[in-house]
Amino acid sequence: MYKWRANKTEVTVSSGKVTDIKILEHKENRKPEFTGKLYNSVIEAQSLQVDTVSGATLTSKAYLKSVENALKQAQKK
Repeated sequence: MYKWRANKTEVTVSSGKVTDIKILEHKENRKPEFTGKLYNSVIEAQSLQVDTVSGATLTSKAYLKSVENALKQAQKK
């Protein structure tokens, strides 16, 4: 569903908690404030169940999906 907005992220987990999220590759030209706000919400909530950015719901969900994918990749290792 979000393939046209595919992103790659690096998620840092320390002591079982997400401590940092960085964009490695993205298809959108969003300002760092956009992803910063979204990723800070994930870090604060320690959950992907956070509010999306108003007016950019699909893009927000695509960025959240990239975090989910990074976490799933880490579990496989």
